Amino acid sequence: MSLRLFFAACALSTLGLATADAQIPQLLNYQGRVAVAGANFDGAGQFKFALVSGNGSTTFWSNDGTSTAGSQPLAAVGLTVTKGLYSALLGDVALTNMTAIPASVFNNNPDVRLRVWFNDGINGSQLITPDQRIAAVGYAVIAGNVPDGAITSAKLAAGAVGAAQLANNAVTAANIAAGSIGGAQLASGAAAANLAASGQAGVASGGLILSETENQTLLNAGYIRLGTIQGIDSWQLRSNGPIPVARSLHTAIWTGSEMIVWGGTDGTNLNDGGRYNPASNSWTALTTSGAPPARSQHTAVWTGTEMIIWGGSGVIVFNSGSRYNPVLDTWAALATAGSPGARTYHTAVWTGSEMIVWGGSPGGLTTLNDGGRYNSAANTWSAVATGGAPVARQSHSVVWTGTEMIVWGGSPGGFGSLNDGGRYNPTANTWTAVATTGAASARQSHTAVWTGSEMVIWGGVFNGNALNDGGRYNAAGNAWTALASAGAPPARSLHSAIWNGTEMIVWGGFNFGTSTTFNGGARYNPTANAWTTLPLSGAPAARQSPTAVWTGSEMIIWGGSSGGIELNDGGRYSSAGNSWLALSTGAPAPRSLHTALWTGSEMIVWGGYNGSYPNDGGRYNPVLNSWSAVTASGAPVGRISHSAVWTGTEMIVWGGIGTANLALGDGGRYNLSTNSWTSVTNSGAPSARRDHTAVWSGTEMIVWGGAVTGVAQATGSRYNPTNNSWNAVTASGAPAATYDHTAVWTGSEMIIWGGTNGNVNGGGRYNPAGNNWLQLSNAGAPAARSSHTAVWTGSEMIVWGGNGSGSFLNDGGRYSPAGNAWTALSVASAPVGRSNHSAVWTGSEMVVWGGGNGFPLTDGGRYNPAANSWAATTNANAPALRTGHTAVWSGHEMLIWGGYSGVNGVTYLNDTVSYNPARVLYLYQKP
Repeated sequence: MSLRLFFAACALSTLGLATADAQIPQLLNYQGRVAVAGANFDGAGQFKFALVSGNGSTTFWSNDGTSTAGSQPLAAVGLTVTKGLYSALLGDVALTNMTAIPASVFNNNPDVRLRVWFNDGINGSQLITPDQRIAAVGYAVIAGNVPDGAITSAKLAAGAVGAAQLANNAVTAANIAAGSIGGAQLASGAAAANLAASGQAGVASGGLILSETENQTLLNAGYIRLGTIQGIDSWQLRSNGPIPVARSLHTAIWTGSEMIVWGGTDGTNLNDGGRYNPASNSWTALTTSGAPPARSQHTAVWTGTEMIIWGGSGVIVFNSGSRYNPVLDTWAALATAGSPGARTYHTAVWTGSEMIVWGGSPGGLTTLNDGGRYNSAANTWSAVATGGAPVARQSHSVVWTGTEMIVWGGSPGGFGSLNDGGRYNPTANTWTAVATTGAASARQSHTAVWTGSEMVIWGGVFNGNALNDGGRYNAAGNAWTALASAGAPPARSLHSAIWNGTEMIVWGGFNFGTSTTFNGGARYNPTANAWTTLPLSGAPAARQSPTAVWTGSEMIIWGGSSGGIELNDGGRYSSAGNSWLALSTGAPAPRSLHTALWTGSEMIVWGGYNGSYPNDGGRYNPVLNSWSAVTASGAPVGRISHSAVWTGTEMIVWGGIGTANLALGDGGRYNLSTNSWTSVTNSGAPSARRDHTAVWSGTEMIVWGGAVTGVAQATGSRYNPTNNSWNAVTASGAPAATYDHTAVWTGSEMIIWGGTNGNVNGGGRYNPAGNNWLQLSNAGAPAARSSHTAVWTGSEMIVWGGNGSGSFLNDGGRYSPAGNAWTALSVASAPVGRSNHSAVWTGSEMVVWGGGNGFPLTDGGRYNPAANSWAATTNANAPALRTGHTAVWSGHEMLIWGGYSGVNGVTYLNDTVSYNPARVLYLYQKP
């Protein structure tokens, strides 16, 4: 039955359009009429909507956010049609597959038109023409002549009023008292600084102030201390995993907010993947529970709610697949009844209601020219007609026009390539040949994009020769136009290409003839028939077979291979800014026994063990909740039981043990700003060792103690990075040889204590200015131990836990260098005994967590030296039990990373978790 669509005049009201936080709904009220074969339609209809430019070439908004360049959205909105009439509130997010309409659609876009597609459930989705122009309603005309005083604060954009718009002294106490300016409008610290400068005079009588410390300034200003308020402690899972492992021949799709990559090979076929969110620059792992068998060279499409993967090659060539739901993080198998035969090197498109797969190879030199249509709603397959279909092929290209699938080029199997194709109409289940007159030359492994009116193909290979030409196929006229060759990128195949709404962007790839791998590309503008070269600065490393998706504002490149090595990095290219941004590398690979330190804004982890000794690491930014890679290029060899200090600009690592359990006597300096390493000189360095300690004095790294082949050392040295030189620490008066001890820096001295050499409960204080030692008093010192922790409070060293006399300890002591005296820590309510735990100083408390006592632990405690008392850390949302992890204090939270669980075998971890201790806040009132 033919479908005729009649579009009645509709009321389009911009009266309802407003910003999301205004009182008026951000909606367009739309009404229309549809008829099928001359009869008014009755029943459930499927509609798709887009707001487009006057010429229809630009999409400003679509109901599901997937339309580009005026193309048909992927998902439909279900509406009831009664006697041909229907209505919808466009932008009403309460409707399935409906997104909000941003007010920006109408900013500087004087000609905005509504484009509508309708599907009666029988004849497929059809475009209703013509597009309808949206005009202002009568009352909106007064916006051009707004009366004085009519613009309220609600109409001002965030950030519109800055320092340049405010006269000096314009913000007064009266403004604040009247409520016209609130706390949210003041920069962090601005109010406190102003109050401090005025002696707190700006606070009204009876006003309250909370302080994190007892505040003498407030008391001096006449405030009365009312008491304290006790907060609660809490855990929060932060960035929780790495990017997927390196791979190529995988798939990637864009959901509207995330890129999902899955499958592929790193030498072994994979059945895992990850979701990348560019807004947070972070990754989330896909569940493997229920996932399809591992495979590569499969296809993937996005339905609007699910990713469907199908076919490909693994232990066999598959004719199966599965649907992944990112909201639920679940997989559901596709029906196999009626599915096409097994294949790889095929293509797949999504029509809005069906996935169409076609062509490919079942293996060997055999190729196919059949396919199937999968209906995800019914979980059923139907055959693609073979009558009139193009000849069998693989490694061809395919695009979806909104109504047809266009197949072109590829290989017939064996030698040779093709330059013909066909257009498949799923509504009629028929094929139409693509013209060959003027067509681009035969090729395979090329790329193709759909512009909204043309298919643009480029690059590829013919008989081993890479190509850098292409053509534009106009489906309406069944005619070809050659692409300009001036400015085109060098010849290549196995590259990526996307359509950004106005241009085709090609990037990466490989030239078999010259064995060249590319990390450059170009943008092709079909309107001007011209190329623009992409910048190399900031671009990802060269590669072939990467995946690429277009987000609406950026092209995201990920994965691929170079020189036979799979990659798991990528980049984001903004065509508007003509610039690149690196993708988050995710957390470093799982490991334990690594080092971690705090730079003032980031946590750097490095080294460790996970079955091997990685010499890489990562930098975690808690504000952005994202990781950046620490390069392994130029880094020292991987190791454990080493030391690491932060100088203010560099991380210095030294010593430890690596492969074959050999002690190391070298190190490296990592520069955060350049992401690069510099070697530490070995001239004058201490002998190779492990389980030593190191502190940063402000100008030097001081190394002391440790062990070589189990023999404790009583020597050390000071490393000066300014002149890359070592100076020996005097042995005169030094403590007994020890390793696995602790060390803290007081501001003028290094204090070492405890350790292993028959277990030690002594220590010493080293003063680098005088190059001399003082012995620590043993009177009242804790029992001998090793694998304990120590923190510096500003006036005391607190040691706690560890191994001693064959048991795990839960006691400790506080050492005051001023009196050379010890004070015992209370054991009441202290955590159970343990070793290899972590400890940080918050400014008022020591927080210990994790570790082991025969089994890994997932609890901890907070010790308050002022009260000599313990409080348990909450277990709610606490990290998985572990030992061999690291912890740093950021200034307001403890960051936990890595370690291993050691339960049912060793499981190495790479999750990132933060702990916020309960704070006592001091309450003051203005008289």
